[in-house]
Amino acid sequence: MIIYLLGNSELQKALYVKSFVSSTKCEYRKMFSDEENKLTELRNASQSLGLFSLKKVYDLVNFDEWPKKEREDFFSLNFDMDGLVVFVRTEKMSKEVKKLLSDVQIVELEKPKDWEEEKWIEFIVVTGEKLGIPCPKEIAEEIFKLTGPDEYALISELQKLYTYSDGQFNKITPSELEGLIYKRSVSRVDELGFSITEKLYETAYELVDELLREYDPVLVISSLGKHFIDLLQIIAIAEKKPKFTWPEIAEISKKTSIQLPKVARYLGFKFKGQTHEPQNHVLIYTLRVLDNAIKSIFYIDRAIKSGGDAKILICKFIDDFSSQFGSSPENTSLKQTFPRGG
Repeated sequence: MIIYLLGNSELQKALYVKSFVSSTKCEYRKMFSDEENKLTELRNASQSLGLFSLKKVYDLVNFDEWPKKEREDFFSLNFDMDGLVVFVRTEKMSKEVKKLLSDVQIVELEKPKDWEEEKWIEFIVVTGEKLGIPCPKEIAEEIFKLTGPDEYALISELQKLYTYSDGQFNKITPSELEGLIYKRSVSRVDELGFSITEKLYETAYELVDELLREYDPVLVISSLGKHFIDLLQIIAIAEKKPKFTWPEIAEISKKTSIQLPKVARYLGFKFKGQTHEPQNHVLIYTLRVLDNAIKSIFYIDRAIKSGGDAKILICKFIDDFSSQFGSSPENTSLKQTFPRGG
């Protein structure tokens, strides 16, 4: 028997196979596209399993990555033998599968669309039940808001919260929830950029000192540059207005490929129970200011790679940003601290 697992939800496919295998006395074999003798093994299994063999389950985890000729050869095999089950994980139904519909089983496993918040919340609750983790809808809502439409990240956060609370979600306070989940998506390195653009300059100076003790200076300045580049992308497409709805934030995240929690913070979206006060960056910064900041960071990067003192250079950038950034970004231009060339 062949069971085609169609769709783009890799997590649901993995859980489907796991559930099948755990409920069946069988020999399980996960098979990858780069294995050299996979077709030979499958052909032999389709012809004979042995008189006293256990049921055999093959799981073709990345069938779409098989070479075209090997996929064609696979479709020519007959898996009608009793005691043999082949799971084929694929995103779309090919024309070859359509020809075999009467002889195979089709299971469609799709993720919700990125902006379908209610369906994602239901996804968390239902998947939690499958994993033996009863999740209240309110917790699922907070997990999604702080993590975004990433199925593996969502369930990872659910499992983490379940372990942390010893299965008692009602004991988690809003501030604990924010601390446990949000920091996963916005790392301490990311916080340096936000502390600057949210004008938390004292925090920024402290972070520079801490981060340079833990990370390579090039990584730190690279992350800072990415923060400003991401913000530039958002400013370029976002409407200049005081508040954004969650669907609007999700749409901007989709267009820019920037993590949903980061986009929400850039746009000043405050989650229920959140203690941090985010600032709406589109009302503060212009493309010109951000472009100048990015150029300055580029020069810092070159200076560090040439042997410059990273702490002095980054702190100088913060000094210039804090002292020269006025209340009217349209009439403010961040000066070029570092000379061109060199």
